[in-house]
Amino acid sequence: MATTTLRLRPGNSLRAGQLRFALLVFAPIMILFFIIRIIPIFQMLLAAPTNESTRRPISRFVGLENFTKMWEDPTFVTAFKNSMIFVAAAPTMEIVLGLIVALVMSRVVRFTSLYQTLYFVPYILPMVPAAIIWKWIYAPDAYGLANYATGLVGIAPRGWLTNSSIALPLIILVHVWKHLGFFVVVFLVGLKAIPRDLREASALDGGSALRTVWSIDLPLLRPIILFGATMATIWAWSSFTEVYVMTQGSDISAGTNLKVLVSKIYEEAFQYGAVGYASAISLLLFVISLGLVGVLFALFRERD
Repeated sequence: MATTTLRLRPGNSLRAGQLRFALLVFAPIMILFFIIRIIPIFQMLLAAPTNESTRRPISRFVGLENFTKMWEDPTFVTAFKNSMIFVAAAPTMEIVLGLIVALVMSRVVRFTSLYQTLYFVPYILPMVPAAIIWKWIYAPDAYGLANYATGLVGIAPRGWLTNSSIALPLIILVHVWKHLGFFVVVFLVGLKAIPRDLREASALDGGSALRTVWSIDLPLLRPIILFGATMATIWAWSSFTEVYVMTQGSDISAGTNLKVLVSKIYEEAFQYGAVGYASAISLLLFVISLGLVGVLFALFRERD
């Protein structure tokens, strides 16, 4: 028994050393995550039912007043509608286009890696420079690439981002362009994991390519489609950078009509100092996000 104990000690010592090393490496990251992510969530929960403001030293409890105030605020209602349009359009386009491109690329033998890289480059490009590039493309008069291209076919220049009715669809297209490569790569990985025997069996049974996709590829991709739909919904619901960079603070701004929920939160908290009101909107955004994710899980739940 003594000999056995001596043999176990080096292993135990090694595991203890590995544990200490892991704690030393991950402790600063976890502490930083706790400070940046967790503490603000609790602060939001505490501030949401108050009238806390950076412009007054004392705050008081107001209950549901901030939540009822939202629906009487026309700028909030506009931002909410824009966010709903964003979350209805962008994830749908990203999932459908991502699946179509991935299905086509999965059947392409040559230059697959090149195509994956070309689609993935916009995703790794930071959103701010990407939004600035598209802002220049949509610039008014003849300075923007879009007006230059339409001018070649005799269409008069227009202010693409000064018209709030078309600015939101254009920004949604930029959002889809930015994230499409992520979904293409994710779906392509899932398609490559499907055994070829299943497709070959379907072909031997006389199944067409469309039939194979519908009966084999899509059912087996259900968990990956759920993951993609969840990520797309969260990204669309929390979109802010592209909206802010492309429409605010310049001579081609679409004005206050083009807002989404996150930009409304930013405005209330950092421009007007209404921390309580901004926290209430943040809490609503968080609850709706959970609800949307719950709906997605219910829709994609495995059925016996």
